[in-house]
Amino acid sequence: MLEKNKTLYKTAEINDELKKTGLWKKTEPAWVKDYEANTKIIHNDFAEWLQFVYLPNCMQNKGSSNASIVPQAMKYFGDDVKKGKLLQLLIELDALV
Repeated sequence: MLEKNKTLYKTAEINDELKKTGLWKKTEPAWVKDYEANTKIIHNDFAEWLQFVYLPNCMQNKGSSNASIVPQAMKYFGDDVKKGKLLQLLIELDALV
């Protein structure tokens, strides 16, 4: 139970950082509820996927313990130094899930 609490706390920190960096979306994109029907999905919006798919799964303790989120985040954010804290939080989350 302690590990789940740590994961919940870390996902809340990541949500806060998404808000601070302006990546947080107030509304869920259509593809989240109806992926198959939306053929014009923008496949490079890592932040949307992180917010609406990965983090909710982590909070329900459904995150994959084999997959690391950090390589995808580094590829998406590239050299954007404003995302440094967000990347650090994702590294910490990877260690928990």
